[in-house]
Amino acid sequence: MTNENVIERVRDFVEKTFSTEYEIYDVSYRPVNRQMLLEVFIDSAEGITVKDCEKVSRALSDYLDEADFIHCNYTLEVSSPGVERIFKRPVDFERHVGKLVKWTLVQPPENRKEVFRARLQEYNPERIVVRSEKGLREFPLSVVKEARAVLEFPPRVKRG
Repeated sequence: MTNENVIERVRDFVEKTFSTEYEIYDVSYRPVNRQMLLEVFIDSAEGITVKDCEKVSRALSDYLDEADFIHCNYTLEVSSPGVERIFKRPVDFERHVGKLVKWTLVQPPENRKEVFRARLQEYNPERIVVRSEKGLREFPLSVVKEARAVLEFPPRVKRG
C-alpha cells in the first residue's frame, strides 16, 4: 500500500469517526530512523487537549490493528498542530482574524521574498488585509508562501 493510500484511509477513518468533535489539520506517513511515522494532527475551535489526543489515538490504533493494512513497523502519534501553527486551511485564517501572524510573501515576477509580522484584519480566499506598524496593507492569498500564528503573551501588569 502506498503512503498516499495509508494517509487517505487514516484521514477517512478519523473524519468519519470524530466528525462532530475534531477536524483533521494534517496527516503524514513518512520514514524516520528506519521506521515509518504516522502523524495525525487534530484540531477544533475549542482547542485540543491531551485527552482528545488519547481518545483519537486509541480509536485509530484499534482500527489500524483490525484493518491491518500497514505491513511494516510504524509509530503512531496524534497531536494538535500547536499554537504557532502554519495555516493550511481557510479555517486557520478565519480563526486568527484579530491575531498576530508571521507572513512570508513571494511577489512575482521577480519572486521577491518578504517576511513580516502583522495582525490579520480580514480574510477571504481572494484577499487578505493586515495591520502592521506601517498601517493597513492588502494582498492576494496567491502571494502568501506561508502564514504562521504567533504566540502572544498578555502584557505584564505592574504592581503597586
